[in-house]
Amino acid sequence: MKLIKQGKKMELLHPAGNWTLLKEEGFSPIQITAAAVGACSGYVYQSLLEKKRVPVEELAVEVDYQQDQEQPVHVLTSIDVHFTLKVAEEDRKKAESVLKFVKEACPVAQSINPNVVITESVTFQ
Repeated sequence: MKLIKQGKKMELLHPAGNWTLLKEEGFSPIQITAAAVGACSGYVYQSLLEKKRVPVEELAVEVDYQQDQEQPVHVLTSIDVHFTLKVAEEDRKKAESVLKFVKEACPVAQSINPNVVITESVTFQ
């Protein structure tokens, strides 16, 4: 990966289109970090559901995060990953039971400072 500075912003170069890493024009690096946890968690959750033979019609991920605004460096304090699933009603219990394994199977979540609290939750459509 290559990043270049263009004025106030950084751009992550990609053949399909660059990503602007400046909150006012794209996403901030901290937002990208939280989104990476959410995306990885989504892939892992889907994989775990497939292993449990839970067919998923739809899966959406919403990510929220908090930072310590009291410190000079506003580090992440928590990342909340919320899944919305469309699965058969009889599979919902299985889908809830595998949720607890997402964080430990997600390499991005495992790469985050252990002081950052990562939580997962799910609702069903």
